[in-house]
Amino acid sequence: MIIIIMKIALTTLILIVFVSINAIANERDKFISDRWSISKTQQKYLNNFEILADANVNGQKKNIQTFDMKVMALHKRKCRKALRVISMLENYKEWISFIKRSDYNQKSKLFTLKADHPVLPTPMIIHIIVDRPKKQGRYNFSFPTGMFTGLAGYFEIKEFNNQCHFYATSHWKGKKTKIPDFIIEIFAETLSKIGGQMLMRKS
Repeated sequence: MIIIIMKIALTTLILIVFVSINAIANERDKFISDRWSISKTQQKYLNNFEILADANVNGQKKNIQTFDMKVMALHKRKCRKALRVISMLENYKEWISFIKRSDYNQKSKLFTLKADHPVLPTPMIIHIIVDRPKKQGRYNFSFPTGMFTGLAGYFEIKEFNNQCHFYATSHWKGKKTKIPDFIIEIFAETLSKIGGQMLMRKS
């Protein structure tokens, strides 16, 4: 009788765990699909902890250029542990090879970066207004100065099954730059992937 009860209890426990895992997987899949309709190949890359990045720049209209960007990443660790490192914005210059300067003003929430890489047409200083990411949630950001003044977007941090998911999206529309559309797409996607991978490895 005791053995039968133990078997029933074990079966029930396995069923609960199975249902819970499926529920988490469904929630994670919805989180992804609501934000980005990725292909099976992209899903495979994501599951292998590779950074997904997609930039679309359109300068067909006279004197007007638009720039849309989205990035998604999956971290092997829980968000709490990953964010201990990722939130240290001032240290990016030590961890990401093409970041030559990284400063953060806690009072003004101004994050300043200087980037220099062969894919960039020229070294760039980037100012970003953003809260320091210390926990799961949604964080808005904007570019108050520079070539893409007025660019705005947000990034989300969400944990599923002890793994931290990151998603970011942004949009800009303004006076046409002197840089061809495809060059902006190349450096935006390339540096997002390189920088993201370096940061993931560090954290």
